[in-house]
Amino acid sequence: GMSKIKTELEDIAFGELEPDARASIIQRLAYLREEGGDVVTRVVDGLRAELADASIVAEVSGREKSPYSIWCKMRKKSVSFEQLADIIAFRVVVDDEAACYAALGAIHSEHQTVPGRFKDYISTPKANGYQSIHTCVIGPVNQRIELQIRTKRMHEIGEYGVAAHWAYKRSEEARAAMTDGR
Repeated sequence: GMSKIKTELEDIAFGELEPDARASIIQRLAYLREEGGDVVTRVVDGLRAELADASIVAEVSGREKSPYSIWCKMRKKSVSFEQLADIIAFRVVVDDEAACYAALGAIHSEHQTVPGRFKDYISTPKANGYQSIHTCVIGPVNQRIELQIRTKRMHEIGEYGVAAHWAYKRSEEARAAMTDGR
């Protein structure tokens, strides 16, 4: 849960320290929304349909990145707003690792991939235990779409930290106990 607070504080500080940069990014995001309609909904619906056609049960969500996060990426990569690949991020959450790779295959078979924008943190987790598959594909209206594909357990750890893994395992054990009649 600290990640949510961190993002909010960063964006508030960004607005105070770099008000013109933040206003410019917000204006560009508004323009993209106006021009592209509700891209997030269209992409989420499209991904859900593609995964369902491949018999993959998944939760799909999407969101715009925060103005501060966008600004940091622009500075880190020395690129303009228009050159960023990941202004909108999408997440695919499935039941197990095999479904992660099946979802990746289904998505890659439907969309052109962006070269150099693939990382498999499931087979090679980050040092902090983070696991997910990251890929980037060309979506509707030739827009780059960043995707994270992970299991429910990986999602809990990614969103809420290692402590969430303990809570997730406890709730999993409790569900198993109730099912087994323990």
